[in-house]
Amino acid sequence: MPIDQQKLEKLQKSGPRRVGGARLKQKRSNRDAEADDTKLQATLQKFNVQTLTGVEEANFFKDDGKVLHFNRVGVQAAANYNTYAFTGYAQEKNITDLIPGILPQLGAENLQFLQQIAESLQKNPDALNALKNQNQEGAEAEDDSEIPELVEGETFDKDID
Repeated sequence: MPIDQQKLEKLQKSGPRRVGGARLKQKRSNRDAEADDTKLQATLQKFNVQTLTGVEEANFFKDDGKVLHFNRVGVQAAANYNTYAFTGYAQEKNITDLIPGILPQLGAENLQFLQQIAESLQKNPDALNALKNQNQEGAEAEDDSEIPELVEGETFDKDID
């Protein structure tokens, strides 16, 4: 029986596919984020994690100068296992975008980034002025909210009666 070389090459190129026989369906995994989240939470519960309250934001500094910024973060800790879980939506930002509020969080290991920021602010005086204005506006807003305005000659005793 003669074999057609073209058909033989075509079959060999098709690789692991079967020719003839019953159709084999591909197995697909339908994992979604919720299933992964529940699995993660179940695993964390095995470690007896405690939820830490009072954490408003978290920043993770990367080696390339970017920051993973969690604005609203959930923190769970298992101190016995030296395990901490940060849950929430992370945004990758430049370190210069977070400047006024992030300075107290920078340590000695981030001294290089501080030098880069200082150099960039010296080269760009407009950015420095914008940063100063932003700090002044924030300070004014804080001052206004804490101190009530008092009017001379009026007392608040009448309102109490």
